[in-house]
Amino acid sequence: MLFKPYTAVFLAAALGACSDEGPGMASINATFQNLSVLDAATEGSYEGWVIDADGVAHSTGKFVLDGSGMHTFASPIDEPTMFVLTVEPPGDNDAVPSDQKLIGGPITNGTASLTSLGFVSVDASADFSTSPGTHVLLTPTTGTATDDDGGIWLIDPGTGTATVSLPALNAGWVYEGWVVYGPGTPMQTAISYGKYEPQSDGTLSARDSDAAGPLSGAPGDLAAGPPVPGGDFVMANGETVPGGIALPFDFNGDDVITGDSEWMHVVSIEPSFDEGEASLNAVPFQLKPFGNPFGDGGPTDMRTIGALDPLPTGTATITN
Repeated sequence: MLFKPYTAVFLAAALGACSDEGPGMASINATFQNLSVLDAATEGSYEGWVIDADGVAHSTGKFVLDGSGMHTFASPIDEPTMFVLTVEPPGDNDAVPSDQKLIGGPITNGTASLTSLGFVSVDASADFSTSPGTHVLLTPTTGTATDDDGGIWLIDPGTGTATVSLPALNAGWVYEGWVVYGPGTPMQTAISYGKYEPQSDGTLSARDSDAAGPLSGAPGDLAAGPPVPGGDFVMANGETVPGGIALPFDFNGDDVITGDSEWMHVVSIEPSFDEGEASLNAVPFQLKPFGNPFGDGGPTDMRTIGALDPLPTGTATITN
């Protein structure tokens, strides 16, 4: 597995990263694709790192990405063997790379092809371009079928087993599920149904971090609902509903004017440092590899989750 040498590099980096650097010996011109500007207060900051022949990480500094998707770094060492971009948590001031290694790659003949595979994902050949599975509309926490259009679960109702298999993620990253009202419109509102982690084989066999969820028929009840990720959005339970959306939510159906689905399902990849954020006040991180419009159909119809946004990539070239 190609990730193994990367793991060794960052173990060494964690033990021996350098912050007291001398003047840069080279410039690194980087171009990034599918990379967004971070909110420093909630999402942290980007930081570049070069790895030397001994596996020690040297910071090229934190930076703010501009609209060009390009940035020039001053390398504090000569002849680095690898370039890596991390997301550092808000308030970070240490001299070692965070667990949120976003993209990177070995430098060969002065150039590195940067990828998220083997950095965000465990497997350097992980596939984020095909469907990871299906979901249905159900509200098991209410005990009634009259509000089934207000719940989403990654389950086969016939077998009671999970219907999604996701690429395993490295430490520092976790999946999160979202229901998004009015996607692409000024009314767009995203609400989380919790974070979840697949087993080493990609399967899901446990509930998400949101338990039954604050808007469910049994808010916060770990025993409510099936043992797979999902959530019901049917009762206010004293909470303020984001966007003022009426409860129960109605995921089923298309907008009568545009013909587009009023709701979209999104599976994002989140930095684990935001693990404790409140689900009703959160927003998805920029990594959104999977999703699907809910569209029109019966509650137990299997809705296919597709590939959504490509993960970041890039190129880093050393110039002396």
